[in-house]
Amino acid sequence: MSHQNRNGGVHEKNSVVTDMALRRQLLSCMAETLTSQQYQVFVLNFLEGMPQKDIADELGLSPSAVCRAVAAAKYRLRLALGYTFEPPAPEDDFEAEYFD
Repeated sequence: MSHQNRNGGVHEKNSVVTDMALRRQLLSCMAETLTSQQYQVFVLNFLEGMPQKDIADELGLSPSAVCRAVAAAKYRLRLALGYTFEPPAPEDDFEAEYFD
């Protein structure tokens, strides 16, 4: 089975396998890097799309505690993943290579 991307290109089956592997790696990095509260809040907010106010209500936290947990989680993940705020070099533009 192959999948079409939004630009009409075709992805191979291994694209799905790659996506699953990347998701496992991200979850593993999150588990190793984040506190349990940061992990829980990050999963609910970024992976499940739950608003921060709803997370606060569900977990019995203040909205500011949820906001701080999200900010701390993003900061820790950026460090763990080696993310910088510099724009990628043109030769590193993988999206253009695969989706143009």
